[in-house]
Amino acid sequence: AAAVVLRPPAPGAGVAGAPGVDVVDTAVFTDTATAGHMTWEVTDLGFRMGLSPRVPEVLAEHLPLVVKDLLARNGLGVGDVRGWAVHPGGPRILHTVEDTLGLAPDALAASRTVLAEHGNCSSATVLLVLDALRPALGPGDPAVALASGPGLTLYATLLRGGPARPGGGPD
Repeated sequence: AAAVVLRPPAPGAGVAGAPGVDVVDTAVFTDTATAGHMTWEVTDLGFRMGLSPRVPEVLAEHLPLVVKDLLARNGLGVGDVRGWAVHPGGPRILHTVEDTLGLAPDALAASRTVLAEHGNCSSATVLLVLDALRPALGPGDPAVALASGPGLTLYATLLRGGPARPGGGPD
C-alpha cells in the first residue's frame, strides 16, 4: 500500500512551501478507441485486470504529445526534467517510455529498481517509484510522474522538488 498527503502551500510560501515534491500541473489523455486494451472487472474473487500486449504501442503513439505539451506549457522541455517516476507496468512499458521520449539509459533507474524489488503493485507502484526518486531531486528540480489506466488513459504530472526538510530525514 502507498499513500500521499497533499496540502496547500503555507500562506506566502508560493508553490514550494513544503518538503517533498510540489504538484505543478497535470495532463490526462484517453484513447477511447483502445478502451479494451486495459480493463478492470470486479468479480466475486476480486479485481480482474485485462491487459493487451498492444498497450506499449498505444502509449508510444500518445506519450510524446502529452508529455511535451505538459512541459511546454510550463516552459520546459524533456531535457529539463531531472527525474522520471514512471509506473513500471513491465519492462516493455519502460523501454517504450525511454525510446519514445529519447531518455538516457539511467533515467528510469528508480522505476526499474521498484519493478525488480516489488513487481507491479497496481496504482501504488508509481508512488513507490516517486518515493525512491525524491532524494535525488533538489529544490525546484522538475520531475514527471507517468502512469496509465483503463480507457486506455495516460496520466502525466509535472512535479518540482520541494525544499529540503530541516535536519534531513524522510518527509
